[in-house]
Amino acid sequence: MKKISKFKVLWRLLRLTLHLLLGMLITPLALSRRDSTGLHTHPTVTSWWHNRAADILGIRVTVAGSRPRAPALLVSNHVSWLDIVVLGGLTHTDFLSKYEVRKWPVMGWLAARSGTLFIRRGRNETGTVGQQIGERLLQGGMLTLFPEGTTTDGHKVRPFYSRLFSTAIDTATAVTPVALRYHVDGELDPLAPYTDNQPIGQNLRGLIDRPFTEVNVVFGDPIRLDGHTRKQLAEQARDEIVDMLNGPAQTPLHHRLTMHTPSAADRP
Repeated sequence: MKKISKFKVLWRLLRLTLHLLLGMLITPLALSRRDSTGLHTHPTVTSWWHNRAADILGIRVTVAGSRPRAPALLVSNHVSWLDIVVLGGLTHTDFLSKYEVRKWPVMGWLAARSGTLFIRRGRNETGTVGQQIGERLLQGGMLTLFPEGTTTDGHKVRPFYSRLFSTAIDTATAVTPVALRYHVDGELDPLAPYTDNQPIGQNLRGLIDRPFTEVNVVFGDPIRLDGHTRKQLAEQARDEIVDMLNGPAQTPLHHRLTMHTPSAADRP
């Protein structure tokens, strides 16, 4: 894919900067939801902000399946920080994210005010975060997990950590699997994945330099909870996401997903 001109890159950067500043301005003025973690921006405003950001970045989204209705717990494979922009624009969902995102300039602050929950690795915070997720779901909300716990290059789906799936069982909330794949000319996109400790500025520059980024989003059917343990629920959700990624896309792909065999260290 050819790069866009330097003028268009600068124009896109200017628009994105202004959009970030606009987010900082309207976020405190559009607060409407309160829970134990604070007062948060109205989900309609948050979705509008994500959609506008996607437009500026040139993200083209194709969608298959029915978008879930709240209350719902969405579980998705994780490829890029763009996953949040894409799913946040398609649904009124909150997210669970690693704590490091909270420290990102501007974006971390906006994420926190929009209702994102953060979890620190190795701090044994699963119980507390699980309670916060349960509260959101019982209030009729929607929340998205990335149960792999990290991003991948899109060629595989890592094993799902199962602990937070117990929240769905405890609150009797449907789990909806979601499959994301970024693609270019029928192949998996090499630039969209945000992996290997890559600086976010470097990843963003690669995306801004090209005309557009294409992503296919597939919403699966809600998984029935009857008799499931949290581990069974996690395994079924992962299996369905792998099946959706290997199925037909809106734009044909010339690639099939490589199955990842979990090692002992990977297993939830």
